[in-house]
Amino acid sequence: MAETFYFEIIASDKKFYSGACEHVIFPAVDGLYGVLANHEDTVTAVVAGELRFKVDGEWKVCVVGEGFADVTRDFVVIVVDTVERPEDIDIIRAREAKTRAEERLKQKQSRLQYYHTQAALSRAMARLKVTSKYVKK
Repeated sequence: MAETFYFEIIASDKKFYSGACEHVIFPAVDGLYGVLANHEDTVTAVVAGELRFKVDGEWKVCVVGEGFADVTRDFVVIVVDTVERPEDIDIIRAREAKTRAEERLKQKQSRLQYYHTQAALSRAMARLKVTSKYVKK
């Protein structure tokens, strides 16, 4: 049995997961970040993408938006703006969101609007990537 640590994923609207975890892999600014028990303490930014975590030998997958991760020897807390299971994602809506964001990027925008549009595009692309990988058609 692998050593475990306490793990939480918290979104702006719900607590997605709370409990023991053996391993977590999440998308960070500088690439994928993997954490096992007794990891060195750190805080890092989380970007939109696929998050995987292992519970009782089984990998679970979700799509997260932007946020941050607080990692210590005994626990990992990830706070993000959105979190979804692949099977809960509406593929048509995600495609439409991607198209809208791409169209908005072609228009003149303020810097703030540009960053909001980039975030929307990243979320839509992450949703589409994860659903194509894990959801059976």
